[in-house]
Amino acid sequence: MCGLLAPVVAFTAIGISIAMSPWFSWARNALSDLGALNSPVWPVFNTGLVVAGLLASCFSYGLLRRARGGLGRAGSVVLLIGSFSLVLIGLLPEDTGLPHLAAAVAFFLLAPAGLMVIGISEFLGPGGECRASSGILASAPGAASLLTWAIWVLLGQPLGLAVPELVAAVLISAALVALGLEMARASGG
Repeated sequence: MCGLLAPVVAFTAIGISIAMSPWFSWARNALSDLGALNSPVWPVFNTGLVVAGLLASCFSYGLLRRARGGLGRAGSVVLLIGSFSLVLIGLLPEDTGLPHLAAAVAFFLLAPAGLMVIGISEFLGPGGECRASSGILASAPGAASLLTWAIWVLLGQPLGLAVPELVAAVLISAALVALGLEMARASGG
């Protein structure tokens, strides 16, 4: 359930924050501008990220517990660290400078990297057992998330930072939801 709820909480907080911020511009802003302490919606935005990060961390721990083999465990640990970085983004608003930047970079690099490693581990399953659907569900959105940043940089950063942040977050969330649904199916729930 945590893998399904984390995106719902995050995008609800982001959506409410944007709706209540007429000054917000996709062409100029980062999503973290909504969480800056001078933003009137910072409590909504930051609380949403903290709760979503905690839910994603719980989900990542669940993946770690069901991981098959060292590569799957390694990917789950990387995803867990990336997920907890989302908590730190909410606890360390943009006003904190470098600590916030480090947390954001960690989230947008580690979460997709962890998903990619989890996906590879599913393709290379123990005993030669390949679970291609799980591999694709984890690795494709992770790779696409990282590719989003590369394209944004190569295009000369044509839009505000919020655009690649949102695209990357949607891709990461899609993987969490897909893996969460697969875990629920596998456990009979």
